[in-house]
Amino acid sequence: MLGEGEGRGGRLRQISELPYDRRRMIVVRDAGTPDPTSAGQRIGNAFRSGGILGIAVTMAAVEAVRILGERSAADWAPLAVTTSEAADLQFPVGHPRRAVVYVGHPIDPMTYIPMAQFHTFLFEHKVAEALRLIRSLGADTVDVVHVQGWDSRVGIKLSAPLPGAEQVQASAAVGVERGRGHSIIGRMRLQPSGPPRIPNNLVWFPHEPLWKEVADARLTSGLRAFVLDIKSFDDYGVNANLQALIARSGLEAGGSFVEHSATWWRLEGTFLD
Repeated sequence: MLGEGEGRGGRLRQISELPYDRRRMIVVRDAGTPDPTSAGQRIGNAFRSGGILGIAVTMAAVEAVRILGERSAADWAPLAVTTSEAADLQFPVGHPRRAVVYVGHPIDPMTYIPMAQFHTFLFEHKVAEALRLIRSLGADTVDVVHVQGWDSRVGIKLSAPLPGAEQVQASAAVGVERGRGHSIIGRMRLQPSGPPRIPNNLVWFPHEPLWKEVADARLTSGLRAFVLDIKSFDDYGVNANLQALIARSGLEAGGSFVEHSATWWRLEGTFLD
């Protein structure tokens, strides 16, 4: 059996290099925490590197079998990682904390978010990146339009300094009606400088073909106006059933869990001539 937190040859596991389905959820623990004893060794193996909180976690695996079915029990079980293995990962300020379940960003393998804020963080991060892209391409006006799902009241802040995003100044245009059930939840007037460009270190952009088309049209064809959709329709398996299992296990979600809501915002505006 390999040592605590070690791979073959005594090398620390690189958590970010594991397949997403293996590293999707983690709990950080101190090296040397003993594995739980379990009558159901097959269930215990679902935790891969051992127990996190001992018998309480093992009982949660039994509960997972009951609620989700035998094939799904391993799918929800968090991967226990040591503090050394987690040292290179990125967590929010004040984290990681023991007994809190963190969910990995589906695109950025270094970033982990407390399960409670997973969905709002992902969408906020995506909005911030879309705004960064549009501003770097030379936008001088931007309306953030609510089409479906969450609005700014869920806690998504257009001006929040997020990873990979610069500060954005938003005017008080919240609630302006746009028609068809849409409303403006943010309005920005910008003063771009320098030539249009695609900024570095974008994580969502490579997976958004329509974003890439807008960028290409701006860079090669002098696009004057834009419409950019920001959508979130996948809960990545982080849902109320999973939250209930986490609560039963003695682990924590890291706050009040926010259920995913199918959400669609739209950026509309113009580029500087």
